[in-house]
Amino acid sequence: MKSSLLHLVFVGGLAAALAGCTFPSSRRTVPASQANVLQRSEFGVVTSVREVNIEGQKGQLGMYGGGLLGGAAASGGRGVTGAVVRASGAVVGAVAGQAVEEVATRKRAQEITVRLDDGNTVTIVQESSTGLFVDGDRVRIINGGGQARVAMATN
Repeated sequence: MKSSLLHLVFVGGLAAALAGCTFPSSRRTVPASQANVLQRSEFGVVTSVREVNIEGQKGQLGMYGGGLLGGAAASGGRGVTGAVVRASGAVVGAVAGQAVEEVATRKRAQEITVRLDDGNTVTIVQESSTGLFVDGDRVRIINGGGQARVAMATN
């Protein structure tokens, strides 16, 4: 019985780990929301860069997982006292679980301020995984579909 339970937990963990995997590609992958959307490009120079974090998700997984673990970890006897202790443990676990999920899903980003060639100034926050920018970089702002991003200018 223990062996089959251990096997089930191992297979479940392996499936969860593989679900997050992606296949590498030499091409840049763009979100489906950017396909077939008119995007305008403007050029400018980076005038300021600040490191920031993009807030993580606070979803059901952290809340329910933390609540279950907190309720299971709290043991306070029998009757009303035990129920109150378990309920309190579940609430504390749910709050802690959401906090852990938010921290785990945060993304490093840059707040990039650009002086456009027309004299206007814009600021865009984007993940650092899309490239690191420094003051003085010549960049292209790609704007469309309610979103904007910064890329190195190629001209």
